[in-house]
Amino acid sequence: MKSKKVIALTMTAALSLSALTGCGGKDSQGSSAGNDKSSAEESSSAAKEESPEEGNAEDEPGGAEEENTSDTITFPLAETMTFTAFAGMNGDYTLTDNIAMQKSLVDANINIEFTNVLGADLEEKRNLVLNSGEYPDIFIKSYIDADKYGMQGVIIPLEDLMRQYAPNLTALLDERDGWQYITASDGHVYSFPHVGNQGASNPYFWINQKWMNNLNLKEPTSYEELYDVLKAFKEQDANGNGDPNDEIPLFCNTFCNPLMLMQYQSFPYSAWEKLGIIDGKLAYVPATEEYKEFLAFVTRLYQDGLMDPNSFTQPHEQQAPTGQSGDVLGSFFDAGAFLTVGRDRDEDYIALTPWDDCLQLSPGISKGGAAITDACEHPEVVVAWLDTFYTEEGGRLAWMGVEGETYQYNSDGEWEWILGNGHGDDISTVRASSTIQGAQTHPSVEPEAWSTQMSPSIDPDEAYLGQQARKVWAHGVVPLPNLVFTEEQNAELSVIKTDIDSYITEYMAKVATGETTLEDSWDEYIETLKAMGMDRMFEIYQEVYDAAIAK
Repeated sequence: MKSKKVIALTMTAALSLSALTGCGGKDSQGSSAGNDKSSAEESSSAAKEESPEEGNAEDEPGGAEEENTSDTITFPLAETMTFTAFAGMNGDYTLTDNIAMQKSLVDANINIEFTNVLGADLEEKRNLVLNSGEYPDIFIKSYIDADKYGMQGVIIPLEDLMRQYAPNLTALLDERDGWQYITASDGHVYSFPHVGNQGASNPYFWINQKWMNNLNLKEPTSYEELYDVLKAFKEQDANGNGDPNDEIPLFCNTFCNPLMLMQYQSFPYSAWEKLGIIDGKLAYVPATEEYKEFLAFVTRLYQDGLMDPNSFTQPHEQQAPTGQSGDVLGSFFDAGAFLTVGRDRDEDYIALTPWDDCLQLSPGISKGGAAITDACEHPEVVVAWLDTFYTEEGGRLAWMGVEGETYQYNSDGEWEWILGNGHGDDISTVRASSTIQGAQTHPSVEPEAWSTQMSPSIDPDEAYLGQQARKVWAHGVVPLPNLVFTEEQNAELSVIKTDIDSYITEYMAKVATGETTLEDSWDEYIETLKAMGMDRMFEIYQEVYDAAIAK
């Protein structure tokens, strides 16, 4: 494994390049701390000459890192600095050729040698690189478990560097009480986050408004009303083509399974841990009477033919081909309706309004966007550069690309994509090839302009999705405080939870399909959960939850 000493570096203050232009004024992308103005080259040489031997105080917490309090990093750098990075690709498009990334690097006078990896190969190749010991300076958009590798010493702690060299991000995290969402169980921060708006944690439930209009039905406001609507879809030729048997009222699959309907419960529910707050107390929902009632509802849907018969076995990849084969879907789960039914019919669907103000929202802050390894000789420069993505202008660069190249503002003050300008002839290609957002978590703040100033004419599907999403968010809550587990707790949970989650899904399928009956098997189901370690799992959850709410 590579090792390094953190080197104190002082950068020259130089005339900055023009700030990115955009509607709403200018926000500085520079990051600075203090007033020392020696050159980068001189500081680097001096630091090397004064670098202590192995085991000296510089290697200890509070050593040379703390002596940097008066350093300044101003972009563009006086001398070009080069780093290496491992990065996930946006489909077939790399960060090497990405116009937004290259503008950011040119503005900073930084060069990054990217190793770009297809999404399908990302996990395997990332782990091979990490385990080889020959890893790069930076991991970006790579789904890296930075906390795990941080505790192993491969990824460096960032909280002090962020507070010193990332004032934009620090201000955002301070304002939104966001440090809790990126801090590991050992108290350190190991990655740069994506900072967005609070939003739904799970795929939306889309229901066919056109079919409801055809049948003079109202949007359901309870599980029972939902059952009635889906039953009408099945029995009354909802698509009006004369064939009463080609409608699929509810489409599910092995990824978006019926458990996702749990987000419409009348209590705050967190789908990942399957924890809820019921009568003011933390509960493991799959072992509650509320869940038993929910299973009975799912069973009715399946056995009355209102759910696709392959809902428990078909892969998620089957959803879009089915949705785009014709007007056949009454409801389904997805991040956007157009992803399932295509862009021509997505406005036939609405995101079902939550019945109570309990839909699960995420805090909008996700760690893992970028991490810095101990191979990086000048992490402070990387930290200051990444901080430029946490302004309104930096967010626009990451999310929208380069103004005048990939997007522009119209006479109404709304922004719109530029197509056919060498970066793609359709919106999907422009976004994949020329913005930094995309398939993986990326380090940036979502700019206000993204949702508030987007022209509905250039991307009506995105605008419609935003309108539907905001309607749903208005009825949501963040159900739990941030739960931070120790490495030992995570190791224990990973074994118990994986097995229990699989069993819960298996049991739901058996009950729904009639392989077993709910009343005859419920007690045995609970005993099996206990035998698999449910009580110990919940004990850990309760301990961590109590610690979180006590802060």
